[in-house]
Amino acid sequence: MRTDMEKPHPALTWIPIVSIGLALVVLGAAVEQGTMRLRRAVRERMINRDGEVLHAVAQARQFSDTATNLIRRLGSPAEQLALVLDISQIKDGVMGVRLFDANGKFVTAFPPNVKEASLDAGVFSALIALHPASRFDPSARLSDEFLTWAGASGMENNRAPLIEVNIPIHARGETTLLGCAQLMLDARDLAADCARLDRNLAWEAMAVFVPGAIILTGALGWAYRRLQRTNRLLEERTAGLLRANHELTLAAKTGALGAVTAHLIHGLSNPLANLEDFVTARGSLGQGDEDWRDAIAATDRMRRLVHEVVRVLGEETGGDRYEMSLEECGKVLAGKVQPVAREFGVVCEIVVLSRRRLANHPANIVLLILDNLINNSLQVTAPGKKARVTIRDGEEGVVCEVADEGPGFPEALTRTPFAPCRSTKGGAGLGLAISQQLAVHLGGRLELRETGAAGTLIWLRLPRAVFEETATTEGRAGLAKRSHSMVEES
Repeated sequence: MRTDMEKPHPALTWIPIVSIGLALVVLGAAVEQGTMRLRRAVRERMINRDGEVLHAVAQARQFSDTATNLIRRLGSPAEQLALVLDISQIKDGVMGVRLFDANGKFVTAFPPNVKEASLDAGVFSALIALHPASRFDPSARLSDEFLTWAGASGMENNRAPLIEVNIPIHARGETTLLGCAQLMLDARDLAADCARLDRNLAWEAMAVFVPGAIILTGALGWAYRRLQRTNRLLEERTAGLLRANHELTLAAKTGALGAVTAHLIHGLSNPLANLEDFVTARGSLGQGDEDWRDAIAATDRMRRLVHEVVRVLGEETGGDRYEMSLEECGKVLAGKVQPVAREFGVVCEIVVLSRRRLANHPANIVLLILDNLINNSLQVTAPGKKARVTIRDGEEGVVCEVADEGPGFPEALTRTPFAPCRSTKGGAGLGLAISQQLAVHLGGRLELRETGAAGTLIWLRLPRAVFEETATTEGRAGLAKRSHSMVEES
């Protein structure tokens, strides 16, 4: 059977899942961020590659003229266009060329079907600094670049990958911008390279994420399992400390009650024995038969009550531990009081409506209290009337109701019905005082709920804490034998 102590703390059932999930999200985000940064860097390098190559070729072709003649020649738009067309021959896939002056204004284009356009401000800034700049559009609208388009393989739908390579025109070794050239290239190969790059990076990201996720999940799972074991150990030790504290508290209460009871019994034992001898001797002489019989019965009952208290307190320090259900307590109580009820001619009913269980020590004290209360009721109830014990669950624990159809408490005793050494024929004397102290010992209390000509109702309230003790398996196995022996003793 799984106990509450073995159950994991509710928080530990979902915190590990959430924590591992968040850790995997962070790991995935880190891998994704790194992959995207690498992708941008590599793609930028691939896109600018053609511009750097063409710019280097344009510089390499300037070797025959002096710097003055070269500047004068390159200042002419026709010479600039000739230079651009010359370097475009080394690159496959050139679809058109635009020429701009040193201020970024459109000059001319080749072939004639290339539309007029303007330079992007960011691109022109790079060209002024004599750096090539390229722009890649994976799905460019060809009709925006050309007046007419005859079409080519893979470009019939008016959209195709296109890259614009912008290079500055200037004399070699000079820093003066003479013009700008823009070459439009078929970028299907570049688009295929970018797609292949994305696939490779995706596989590499998965190769990093999956082992990292496995390692991270395993490490966090191991850590949380250790945490759960530590938490269970802590709970077990805490429960052990609570049990030890409860046992120490119970031992202290038992010791205090035992000391008080020992003084009480020591003070009562000799007078009670002398009184019993006296009334027994007088009764045997036949003086006032009925009254002496009542006196003999009262002293005998007081003697049995004192001996029963001594027996119960003796069991408090014993090692015998077992459990009793309240239903079994009811059967034991019935075995004790039914013979007395038949002797008085009173109908006695014992009804148990609770399924709670008690350890044997508090169960014996409860039986002692109820036995005393129901005996009081039987003594004051006329023959043919009823006395009833009802054991039921209450708001704070268990309520044991003892009701009779006797004449009720005298009015003088209703304010302090459980005060010691106040004895009347109605039965409010030493027995009720001891019963109240035993109830307090269990953490409960006795209450006089109703009293009058129609009868008396007394409640014994037992708190939940009394029912929290558990018994060993061996103790439960011997329960039937123990209960049977208690019935026989009664």
